[in-house]
Parts: sequence; C-alpha cells; structure tokens
Amino acid sequence: PPGATLLGVVLSSDKTNKSVMSGNHVAHPVLISLANIDTDIRSKTSLHAYLLLALLPIAKFTHKISRVHGLLQDHLVHQALN
Repeated sequence: PPGATLLGVVLSSDKTNKSVMSGNHVAHPVLISLANIDTDIRSKTSLHAYLLLALLPIAKFTHKISRVHGLLQDHLVHQALN
C-alpha cells in the first residue's frame, strides 16, 4: 500500500532449560526482533530487544527407527506453530 514501510525481522532460537522445577524439561524458545535495531543493543539481554514468539517442545520419542523420530519431531513443531 502507498506509504507503507517494510521492516526486517530477526528470528532466533536456542535450546534452553525451562525450569529445574519442571523436571529439567528443555524447549526451543523462538524469539523475534526488528532488524533495524543496532546489533550492540540487540545482543544485550537486559535491553529486551527480543520478544518471545513461541516455545517449541523438544520431545523424547520411544520409537526405534531414527527416521521416524525426525518425522514425529517435524509434525510436533508444525502443530505447535499452528
């Protein structure tokens, strides 16, 4: 549209422990930030340049075939983002 401005977006994810109280479960937090924020500011966590967009679960599957693990993990991530 006329007068609109495009903004770049930075997505970040890293495996992290959710909490010791939760039985040491891990997850992938998906964080979002604007690309026009200076890197020095974006890299300091105390300045809160990133916002939590989603928390993707990391599951442990009991199926013996590793190829099936990948399919199940992909399906879980798509369901979590849906």
